[in-house]
Amino acid sequence: MDTMQLRLFVSAANTLNFSRTAEQFFISQPAVTHSIKILEASLGVRLFNRTSRRITLTAEGLEFLPYAIRALETLSSAEMRLQNMAQGRTGHIRIASLSSLIYHLSDCLVALHKKYPSIQVDIDLLEGTELVNSVRKGAYDFYFSSAEMLTGASSYTFAHIGHGQVELFVNKSIADQIDMDDWNTIKDYPMVSISRSDAWLTGRIARICKNRGITPNIINYYNRAEAAIISVNAGIGIAILPRAPYRLYLLPDVVTFPITGDDAIIDNVFAWKHEQSTTACHLFRDVAVEQLRFR
Repeated sequence: MDTMQLRLFVSAANTLNFSRTAEQFFISQPAVTHSIKILEASLGVRLFNRTSRRITLTAEGLEFLPYAIRALETLSSAEMRLQNMAQGRTGHIRIASLSSLIYHLSDCLVALHKKYPSIQVDIDLLEGTELVNSVRKGAYDFYFSSAEMLTGASSYTFAHIGHGQVELFVNKSIADQIDMDDWNTIKDYPMVSISRSDAWLTGRIARICKNRGITPNIINYYNRAEAAIISVNAGIGIAILPRAPYRLYLLPDVVTFPITGDDAIIDNVFAWKHEQSTTACHLFRDVAVEQLRFR
């Protein structure tokens, strides 16, 4: 098994068309078929069902696909890391952040790069459930997160970086009809939200609505907060979200209203692992704590 076989398999699994995969890699269709057959032989299973009209993944192919993707991603990360080392970037840190905290993250990275430009920084923006799961796995060196998402993360130290707030996002065409002191002016509008799998934010939205005596009429769920904001801009629905993502896009037809009350306040933190074995991690921790103290 080699990396080209894995790449061709992943492509074919996505296209379900060997000819289209061949076009993507600028090789012949028989070459794709031959490579897949060699991969199947090395694994001892069939990855695709083939008929004269189409191909489909077998149960074994479906099972193998996420492993192949992870293997290629790991190899790509390794290659990039070695290339960075060859260019003198000897330090390496991994950071995960909520999109609502990217301005805090950005300030810290600016300060880090000014002092230590040779450190390689990997950044992933995660939603609530993704972030919580990654904490359990110890996947990142640092987190910019809400405190409640890190509840029980005993291997991390926290520095509080202020309070955030969730707000009501509406299309400007209905903004003059909204009275934040009377949620009856809100209850009849359809709402969009992030995925129900993100229990942290959807749970907060449910509490906010319940505490104000309304039941949200959620008509669509999205995988990211930014997608919900795009939907608000289009007039599809209203949304309750952290403030920062809107500033990322500055969409012209979105108006926001602050939501008052303790249930709308978010305690934000910067977190790092207790045991940090690399100099790069120690350097970023010190730079970030100093930067956030005076932000």
